Amino acid sequence: MRRTVKVKRKWSVLTLSIIVVVLVIVASSLAQESEIPKFEVDEIIQYKALPSYGESPELAEAVKRGEIPPVEERLPAKPAVVMTSGMSDGPGIYGDVWRTVSAVPTAGWNWAAGVIGGWFGIEEAMQEALVNTGMSWRLKDGEPGPNLATHWEWSEDGKTLTMYLVEGAKWSDGHPFTAEDVLFTYYDCILDPNVPSWQGAGTWTLGGKVVELEKVDDYIIKWHFAEAFPVYLLWYMDLLDFSVAPAHVLKPYHPKYNPEKTYEEFINALPPNDLPPVVLGAWVPVYLKEDEALIMKRNPYYWKVDETGKQLPYIGEYYFKKASAGVQRDLDLIAGTCDQTHLETPGLFTFVNEQARLPGSPFKIIPGMWTLTFSLESNLSLYQGVKNETDLEMRKLLRNFDFRKAISHAIDREAVARMLVPGPMLRALPSGFPSGADYYDPEAVVSYSYDPEKSKELLAGLEFKDTDGDGILNWTSGPLQGQNLTVAVKIHEDQTACVDIVEALVPMFEKVGIRLTPKIVKSTVGQALDTAGEFELNMTRQDFLASPYTSLTSLAPVTPSSPNWHRAGPGEKRDLLPFEERMVEIVEALKYERTREGRQELFSELQKLWTENLYTIGVIEGIYNTGITKRFRNIPIGVPARFHQWFHLNVMQEQVWTPEEEQLPEFLPGVVVRHEEKQK
Repeated sequence: MRRTVKVKRKWSVLTLSIIVVVLVIVASSLAQESEIPKFEVDEIIQYKALPSYGESPELAEAVKRGEIPPVEERLPAKPAVVMTSGMSDGPGIYGDVWRTVSAVPTAGWNWAAGVIGGWFGIEEAMQEALVNTGMSWRLKDGEPGPNLATHWEWSEDGKTLTMYLVEGAKWSDGHPFTAEDVLFTYYDCILDPNVPSWQGAGTWTLGGKVVELEKVDDYIIKWHFAEAFPVYLLWYMDLLDFSVAPAHVLKPYHPKYNPEKTYEEFINALPPNDLPPVVLGAWVPVYLKEDEALIMKRNPYYWKVDETGKQLPYIGEYYFKKASAGVQRDLDLIAGTCDQTHLETPGLFTFVNEQARLPGSPFKIIPGMWTLTFSLESNLSLYQGVKNETDLEMRKLLRNFDFRKAISHAIDREAVARMLVPGPMLRALPSGFPSGADYYDPEAVVSYSYDPEKSKELLAGLEFKDTDGDGILNWTSGPLQGQNLTVAVKIHEDQTACVDIVEALVPMFEKVGIRLTPKIVKSTVGQALDTAGEFELNMTRQDFLASPYTSLTSLAPVTPSSPNWHRAGPGEKRDLLPFEERMVEIVEALKYERTREGRQELFSELQKLWTENLYTIGVIEGIYNTGITKRFRNIPIGVPARFHQWFHLNVMQEQVWTPEEEQLPEFLPGVVVRHEEKQK
């Protein structure tokens, strides 16, 4: 860390000036491209029959050999049609490989039971949900788009939601998708307390009553609510919250249907080497070599086509190289061996942008939003993780608004931003709320900018004094009397930007008399400390604030386990601060608000409470750009790296294609996904 800082200091003023100019040019060009076209739903996707259908060459050959049915028999009568009007480059051609990097070990394929296939696009490539929230950023109304649910309607009283499912869609083994799959996912995975699904019964409980799901027939379901118009639940019918599971595959492993099985057996029913798994997504895993690579091939039964009738996806193969850290995606993108990454590591911003501008660079930068935020979280719980009087005293201090304000005034945010990245890609975040967020209201945001003298004044008002002359303030009363004012800050070691930021904060805090002690931990340890509430400050990347529906439970302490910086343990009472009580009310109101105008009003008030009370203490924010290979077509203008969903769903990856002369050879050419042997 320090070695890097020393190198930076050796750069000449001229070199730094050139970099700044280059990045200003880059930022200006990105801004010019930031106009995002908005569409009606039916301009992006429709469900209808077409005169004829086509398929990829290898699937056509498999049909000739009698290995799979003709394409017309594999598709629904009215497939999902991705419309030309919503494509930036129009209908494509078959071929090419989408290469990426995964740093998460593949645990297995029972995603409905909380088992991960691996991040960075694996889940998104193989799973499907009732709705598509990744589409929302392109829609004029900003609502979730259709997916397995083609459309839906509310009853007049708002207590029933009727959903119509795509008829005739098939799983990758040819088995029909029906309402039974949805009910199994909901009742036997999400609601079953013995299954660690992505969402639990708490999300689906309204007015003290669990939401009921009724099967009308194979392709119509009805949701029944105790309260009217819980529109927010549509956002929890997406990936990964409601990735639909294959009931015909998993029921035999579930204790409810097979008493000889245990829940442990059910959760681990589909281990990573059990290939190919049965999926609804565009690609199916067919090859796995642990700690090396995962390869997916085109799903022969995928239920989406383009407007010319070609069965999607266009790209035939998905290749995931295993790496020790996600940052490897950035490095491989530059090297031309990875095709997409979301740029979230500030330390690489300058280098990546410089490389993108070089002649012959294999990739380009897609303009992003100011949603990449780095903030300090103060542990506000009086009970969770408090083991003794010392812990209690620190929590009381962190809950004191004047102390949080003193911290905010101690931070020279512009200096932190320039230390990490010279140029315009990072800037100060004095408010703690990202300026690129949906519903962002600058008039509702309160900032406490750099003012070390004000910080000292506030600390003196809290009766801290330097009683031993070492430059660090001391406690003057209570169980910590005479001790230095020391605050520990937890950082996950894989969040390298956070480590760099804390390194910059240490002397700034010392300047006002606070000793900031970094505590760098592995992610697994950090998550355990979060759950136990055993930390004081937490330095982290907060990108969940991009939209009010990205993570409702993190916007206020609406559940005992959220947000991370104000938890309550089992049986512990909530100790909400007065402003938090109003924030909870706002979040509850957001759940049921049906108009964008109403959401704006509520979210503006939430922003004011959040920033005025320093619910989190912002440090810096960055442009959340995406790096993408130049050979890909149908990448929408302005596609965000992270919004409601990650890039893969935001771009509708099944529509991406590559001109023939630019296509790469597949790793497993000619392979057609088949499940016959698995089923035997």
